[in-house]
Amino acid sequence: MRFWVVVLCSFLSLVGVFAQDLSSIITKPLFEQMLKHRNDANCPAHGFYTYEAFIAAARSNGAFGTTGDITARKREIAAFLAQTSHETTGGWATAPDGPYAWGYCFKQEQGNPPDYCVANQQWPCAPGKKYYGRGPIQISYNYNYGPAGRAIGSDLLNNPDLVATDPT
Repeated sequence: MRFWVVVLCSFLSLVGVFAQDLSSIITKPLFEQMLKHRNDANCPAHGFYTYEAFIAAARSNGAFGTTGDITARKREIAAFLAQTSHETTGGWATAPDGPYAWGYCFKQEQGNPPDYCVANQQWPCAPGKKYYGRGPIQISYNYNYGPAGRAIGSDLLNNPDLVATDPT
């Protein structure tokens, strides 16, 4: 993961930024270059993670990538993209550009994941729902889906699939 933070910081250092908007740091061409394999036919999430969805989601959290000096802002964005790329990588050992160049390839945990439901009075599991990793953050467990849903104004305990169906 450290590799990706260094790579992303290097990319971001090439961009001159004076505005406070996230899109002045992560332009569409830069996003496409950093995540160039995400729309490959071998990626189950091809077409899901778009630049427009990334910017809309980031703007919905007004503080993301918009506070602090330019160096702090670039680090925050680079760390986020490095972590989420790692969580969603779909590369294999001999993949073009290496296995970690395939970030944003998956939108949900692969294989046959468990339900990730644990007893919790504040965030009880909904009947028949599973709380395995979904979305770029690969959020897991009912006690994480509950507060995340509250933060975005959606009932993710009863609709955890929303994380893998709406990228914003």
